[in-house]
Amino acid sequence: MTMSTLELPCFISPYMKKVLNALEKDFFSGEDRGWFNALKQQLIPSEKETQIATFELQDPLGSCNYQVTPRAVHQYKNRLLILTTAKCFSYCRHCFRRDYTARCQEWISVSEQIEICNYLKQHPQIQEVLFSGGDPLTVCDKQIEEFILRLRESSPKLLIRICTRANVFAPERITENLVAMFRRQRPLWVIPHINHPVEISSKYSLEARQSLLRIVDSGIPVQSQTVLLKGINDTVDLLAELFYQLTVMGIKPGYLFQTDLAAGTSHFRVPLEQGLKIYKSLCKELSGLSTPVYALDLPGGGGKINLLQVNSDANDFKVTKISNKYVFTKNDGKIWEYPDD
Repeated sequence: MTMSTLELPCFISPYMKKVLNALEKDFFSGEDRGWFNALKQQLIPSEKETQIATFELQDPLGSCNYQVTPRAVHQYKNRLLILTTAKCFSYCRHCFRRDYTARCQEWISVSEQIEICNYLKQHPQIQEVLFSGGDPLTVCDKQIEEFILRLRESSPKLLIRICTRANVFAPERITENLVAMFRRQRPLWVIPHINHPVEISSKYSLEARQSLLRIVDSGIPVQSQTVLLKGINDTVDLLAELFYQLTVMGIKPGYLFQTDLAAGTSHFRVPLEQGLKIYKSLCKELSGLSTPVYALDLPGGGGKINLLQVNSDANDFKVTKISNKYVFTKNDGKIWEYPDD
């Protein structure tokens, strides 16, 4: 292990401070202790973040290999990822873009937007654009809509995905005006990042829950993503409750992600073999409607894979376990490794 030079900002939104205070009060009265710790570990810096394992990476997804402008990543044929900002409502300690977040806070400039629009004109195969970051909802509605309109001038049929933690960290941001703008800009999906039942709890996080329902009730499709985190949500019962509750709300659980190899995040990483056992048990507890895909972004740019489809005809990867690591071999001979400790 070596010392990290990265310093991910520590910032907790006023709303999330209120939730933590309520959970802390019940913690000392003997109630909901696990829920308090689950949220606290996601938000409060730990000394463990200063340690970087030899296999961890500054750019764990290998985005630099597919960067077509300073803020745009074109890794998959029909999708373009845009890093609209690095600013967040709160900073998750398991963040896989912690290096980017520490360096870049401002909203994407108009000149950068135009550069991306020109790229879209030259690549008509792109059908979907992901607004990510950071959190794209940290700026006002007008800035977001102007960017969407500019993109659609270049490629009118684009589907827009808004990737956000605003529902959990700042539900007041999900206003009627914002939802109306989403409706105007359809086709558009909202992709909230939700890791734990406490984040949508009627007792502790009612406003967060209501903000999600406001989007669902408007007719905007919503698909969630969740990161599997050690000591936070790595049990079958907890994940089953989370994904069932999301489905009841009208939100499709999309992905359960194996933790990326971001620098300083080893303490969050569930061993892959254990993660597979959890997921296989989870599948027995949920319907197909409520079950997300268990996925891994192969370190260094290998792309997203369905972990239950490796070694099958549905995937062009084969996986073998050698000592304490998994080796993923693509049909073209390229190799990626992921540790199992």
